[in-house]
Amino acid sequence: MTTDEKQHVADLAKRHVAPRNILLSLQDKFPENVTRITQVYKHKSVIEKEIRGPRSEIQHLFKLIEDAGYVYWSRKKDDSEVVREIFWAHPDSVKLLNIFPIVLVMDSTYKTNKYRQPLFEIVGMTSTELTFAVGFAYMESEQTENFCWVLEKLKELFVKKDMCPQVILTDRDLALMKAIEVVFPNSINLLCRFHINKNVGAKCKQHVVNDLQKTIDTLWMEVVWASDEVEYGQRLHQLEQACVDYSGFINYVKDTWLTPHRHRFVGAWINRVLHLGNTTTNRDPSYHEYVDKASQSSQRQSQPSQTSKKIKLSKKQPQFIVQFPNHIRSYIEDVVNVESDAVRESLMIESFGSQPPEKWMSLPDMGYLIANRYNVVLVCLGNPCITFFPMTSSHSPNVSIYCIGFVNQNHWVQVNMKEGFPLPPVTLDWKKFRSHIATTWMLGFAGRMQHWQLLTPVLA
Repeated sequence: MTTDEKQHVADLAKRHVAPRNILLSLQDKFPENVTRITQVYKHKSVIEKEIRGPRSEIQHLFKLIEDAGYVYWSRKKDDSEVVREIFWAHPDSVKLLNIFPIVLVMDSTYKTNKYRQPLFEIVGMTSTELTFAVGFAYMESEQTENFCWVLEKLKELFVKKDMCPQVILTDRDLALMKAIEVVFPNSINLLCRFHINKNVGAKCKQHVVNDLQKTIDTLWMEVVWASDEVEYGQRLHQLEQACVDYSGFINYVKDTWLTPHRHRFVGAWINRVLHLGNTTTNRDPSYHEYVDKASQSSQRQSQPSQTSKKIKLSKKQPQFIVQFPNHIRSYIEDVVNVESDAVRESLMIESFGSQPPEKWMSLPDMGYLIANRYNVVLVCLGNPCITFFPMTSSHSPNVSIYCIGFVNQNHWVQVNMKEGFPLPPVTLDWKKFRSHIATTWMLGFAGRMQHWQLLTPVLA
């Protein structure tokens, strides 16, 4: 690489740009460049060594933590200088934790360092449903003793000694669950529904014939969504009847999940808990997952295949599509425009005649009205993007979903979406005024709403 090319790599590396994106940027800025990805990694490693100086990676991490004013603890192996665990938290995160201690989400990320130590992340949620990082820890291993040490340090962040999170959401990590019982015995430990459903779905494919998989998957979801113990018993009986020839599957479901853990993820029990809508650890993916997904997405966009190039040249984009968020455009099949006069005439009540604009229906009022009157899901693509669920009925797997878009700051259009498209969040009013049974709508579409969160650009 030339001097200019090396400087370009250095500038991007300091901004934590992924090596594959650095290579794309090099090729874009220097068309004659023939650098390979391995050269980018090597030069990036040289830059990092120059920044560290004589310090080791762990020593440099301690320096960065101290320079930034983080609260941190570490412990070493007996009679050695080998670090076992490190826990650190930003002072602002400590303040937020003490203001919003109700729900914490805990999860581990892997392949973040050459020592192969898992990065344990703790995330909280504010009253406005924004997530914030509470703290991070590198751990020697994922044993109960290691988790206990980390959770004890988390406990020290609370200003009031008797304060603790009301709900802690985790995956089915038995060591972590045991540590929570030890350190936070008064906290309720819920399990991630997303990963449970994923595991049950995989087991269903192993044991059940293709024709029945969808039916049994639906029956399983109805068990999970059951709003009370009576309904839970009825739904479970239906599932058992459907699986009479698949003892391997139903035994797995009952022995692994329902018998020991139903109170941690089934609606009949967790709806009694103030979990603020958090039923999955995927609510706020780790920083590394976000960066990885963003990098892969960026790479795909920067290097379209020959097929995609042909499509872009031969297929005209739907009208108004550029007025919708960029991350949802690939899910739009068509935009159907209608004449504004026709819309007004179809909505006009003859006895009242024409009315001024302030009398016209508008969102969010119109969204609630349509969803409740026709028992459908209405999605609005505008500013903001909103999903409207019915407020008085329970989730239906076969519900109709309609999507409309707001364009030109004055006009609604019909937007035809691809099957399974991501759903934007609901309004705070819906959460406040919906009936208890309507909670199942969010549970039923949790995966698609999580997908929207993953696609939504992360704000600095």
